[in-house]
Amino acid sequence: MAVTPPPTLSGEFVSAFPEFIPTSTIDLVSDCDPDGTSSISWSVSGDAFGPYAGTFVETGTATVGPQAGPLYVNGIPLGQIVSLEAFFSIDSPTGQVMGSLRMVASTANRMGGCHDLVDFVLPDGQTLVSGEFRRLFMQWGTYEALIVADGAAYLDSGEADVLLERFDGTGMQEVDAVQGSFRSLQSGVIPAPPGRATGGGRVDDVTFGFNALRDKSGPKGRCVVVDATVDVHVSCLDVSVIGVVGNRAVITGRATYNGIPVTYRMTVVDVAESGADADTWSISLSNGYSAGGTLTEGNVQVSAK
Repeated sequence: MAVTPPPTLSGEFVSAFPEFIPTSTIDLVSDCDPDGTSSISWSVSGDAFGPYAGTFVETGTATVGPQAGPLYVNGIPLGQIVSLEAFFSIDSPTGQVMGSLRMVASTANRMGGCHDLVDFVLPDGQTLVSGEFRRLFMQWGTYEALIVADGAAYLDSGEADVLLERFDGTGMQEVDAVQGSFRSLQSGVIPAPPGRATGGGRVDDVTFGFNALRDKSGPKGRCVVVDATVDVHVSCLDVSVIGVVGNRAVITGRATYNGIPVTYRMTVVDVAESGADADTWSISLSNGYSAGGTLTEGNVQVSAK
């Protein structure tokens, strides 16, 4: 019986808006130089709506050039976004999505602001504003996504918009929000090509090793995870799905948790040849156990070959 492919990301909308979505979180780190180059980095979690309704997490960073107009927000000058890149994942009953989005040279609408305001006078000539002002707005960037659904992996790509707004202070309405939307440029998702992911090392007190690949004979692989903090031993028995997009891989299959049968999902990102303090690894099991983060020792390698 043929498997129906999952939908593309067209119509998907993600939102982190703590004022209205109490479970969402937004962490910003920024370095403002309105006359030069400013940087804004974010790590957020929130809700996803559309074909993949569920929850999402996203990390990203952007740089903004000199902020001297010609666009303004309440008289506050904005500048062109010079670069923007983000990585996101969506957990949904429809499927699990992992992808990246970035600004491209042809992106027309890309304005940002990064100001620490002190007694800034609004256009009414009377209202004084003081506080942290951060804003990013990008239309028509690009995204690539890996979708794991119904025991198979698929690829999708298209356009993405990003909006980040924060004002924390006095004189204007406070706001704290990150939102994004997606429009696929494909008529449908396509099967992910064969791929390989291997690695081993440590994330704090958790040690791990794994090998997974998909060739003409199908997916195969194993893993071992030892969490000394909570006395947990995980052994991956097989690989049912491995999907690779760029330097990222998602691997699923059967495993045991201290001898008890479970299913697992592993996600890995190959950031640098020397994996410590760069590559990431994580695993989640059907019984609720999860572990992972940036490698403190070791290395991860991902290949689409």
